[in-house]
Amino acid sequence: MFSKIKKLLQPKIKTLGNALAKNPLVIRMLKNLGFRDYDLPLNQSEDSKFLVLLIALMSFLSVLACSGTFALNDMAARWSSGLENKVTIEIAVETKDGHLLSNNTVRKETKKLAKGLKHSPMIKSLTVLSNAEIQELISPWIGDSLTLNDIPLPGLIAIELRNSNEKSLNTLKSDMLKLSKYARLETHHEWLGDLINFTRTLKNLSLFITLIIAGVTIIAITAGIRTRLAIHQKEVLLLHAMGATDHYIARQFQRHAMILSLKGGLIGAVLGLITTAVIIFLSAHSGTALIPTIEISGTGILLLCLIPIIASVIATITSRFTVLRNLSKIP
Repeated sequence: MFSKIKKLLQPKIKTLGNALAKNPLVIRMLKNLGFRDYDLPLNQSEDSKFLVLLIALMSFLSVLACSGTFALNDMAARWSSGLENKVTIEIAVETKDGHLLSNNTVRKETKKLAKGLKHSPMIKSLTVLSNAEIQELISPWIGDSLTLNDIPLPGLIAIELRNSNEKSLNTLKSDMLKLSKYARLETHHEWLGDLINFTRTLKNLSLFITLIIAGVTIIAITAGIRTRLAIHQKEVLLLHAMGATDHYIARQFQRHAMILSLKGGLIGAVLGLITTAVIIFLSAHSGTALIPTIEISGTGILLLCLIPIIASVIATITSRFTVLRNLSKIP
């Protein structure tokens, strides 16, 4: 049955193929995609695979570096927004004189302070943390196996202000000290600022690494194109003698570089995205609060997917300028 269907369809498929092959629109589209013969034997060069491998490696590293930049940017934004207008009041276990307060004293001071500040007009919300919540906060550093029942814990009050300007903070600190001399105000600004500065430094480092990768790629493509020009010097001179312009010859090289870089860019980007996805998965399932959850926004993922196109554009422009510059020296 299948053989009969094959015999019936084979002539029609052949006729359709011949018609498409002669169609000017199809021919133009295939030429634009690079499916045409070169006037220069560029696709027969042995170093084409090396160039594809090199661009794949550079694209892979670019995806990782850009992923780090986007992840750090999102992380800093989450930290900043999560602590906006929020402060913490602590009833410390140890006083300034070095004396330790009992758990009963800490609880009394915490309740008195929370009751006195509860109806303050500048406070939007106030939450007294229980001992279980405090233990959960410090468990990443000391582990879950250690029993904290006999260890004195500080009293913590999480407060969200309506507006955390300097005047509000000074007023809150004054009211706090009137209610309890053991209270301390933590605004998070100091350590959060240091953390964001550190994150910004890492982000700038990732951008610098990306620029280095782009520079190395340009240098490698330039060297490869010059080598091709030297190898095919006789063919280039022959095309010149036949009336081919410099721009025509340059298009031969730039199309070849575009196709190779697009192949390498796609391979490297796919491997980089898979590696990034694995890192994100491991961070989300690490089981410890010491390792932050890594997230990349949809815009960041879209930009990562554009890396093969960017690599292709860089390769095309680099090859064009390199060829035109070298051809201009030919008399």
